[in-house]
Amino acid sequence: MSKRTLDIKTNRFPSDFSGNYIFDQIEKKFLEEVEINLEELCARYFLEAFNDRRPIFEYGQFTLLNYLIPDVSEFKFTGKQPGADKDSRRDNSRILGQTICRYFVEKIFGQTYIANISNILNRNLPGKFSHISIKKKQKGDTPDYLFMDNNNKPCLAEAKGRRNAIEFDSDDFDKWRKQFDTVEILINEIPQAVKGYITSLSIANENNKLSNSILNIEDPDYEGEEYEDENLGELIKLAHYERILSKTYLNFIGNSLLSQDDLSIQKKFPVSVFKIDGFKTHGFDEIVSLNRYYQRFYDESIPFVGITLKTLERLLDIARGKRYFNIEDIKYENFNSVFFRFTDGFVVCNPNLLEFIERRDI
Repeated sequence: MSKRTLDIKTNRFPSDFSGNYIFDQIEKKFLEEVEINLEELCARYFLEAFNDRRPIFEYGQFTLLNYLIPDVSEFKFTGKQPGADKDSRRDNSRILGQTICRYFVEKIFGQTYIANISNILNRNLPGKFSHISIKKKQKGDTPDYLFMDNNNKPCLAEAKGRRNAIEFDSDDFDKWRKQFDTVEILINEIPQAVKGYITSLSIANENNKLSNSILNIEDPDYEGEEYEDENLGELIKLAHYERILSKTYLNFIGNSLLSQDDLSIQKKFPVSVFKIDGFKTHGFDEIVSLNRYYQRFYDESIPFVGITLKTLERLLDIARGKRYFNIEDIKYENFNSVFFRFTDGFVVCNPNLLEFIERRDI
């Protein structure tokens, strides 16, 4: 298992903060350094970037992590990396900043389900969600993500990646704070108080002389409030699945989760079903490939990305109009950095661990 350290700086957090990972619950203080699991970071990236038309051909790291300085403990890159020129460095900084943001949201708040604001902004939502509105109320860039924290409070998150150290009192942070004023969440036309978090990754490399990459995390002055109705959390959950499934050959399921149009109850859809071979505790798990090219004889050079059959069947029920909400979280599993099963049911693993069962209609 490959791990690297990342320096942490925090700002404006309340004294009664209840999150984890960056906070020592015993000594009641924020940590100044944490370890990140590179393989898990990579597995999360695969889910974010996965597209069955352009499969990823190397397991264990995504391209940016190839440029980490070897044999050190810091999250630091060689030369001017990652990125060969100005445009690619800018794009890679954004990708790395967003991936780290999602990683930390999950670790701090134990929250796997994160919706991209752009997917639900100004959208007419169906049925039980029709009383919820996420609207843009003024010009300017919007925050990146919406999620529920461990106290059931809706939260926004803005992710940034830069090649220089940025302080909390900088003009950049002032500009990013204003992004939280560009959107509002309304329940029955009543605006909700929403917390907002900014994560800004300063990426260390040999060129900029930062001793290690730094993640600045800020909890701006947005108190938020507990939201008793579970519909907003359910909406975020479905938007989370919609976003990932929409990148796969099962996009018709993802696209129907928050649509007014239901999939046919009578029509069946063929999927390739696998099980994990060699782990007795997972002998009962059936997993569906999210890559249409995975049949019985599949390319072992391509990482396997899938979803548990049980989770997919629940999502398909919803897409077919059975609007009860019964998607249970699955226990997170990580075996020796070659198998990741996340609580949302998505799986990323080495294909050599798989045993093909059959093509099945669901």
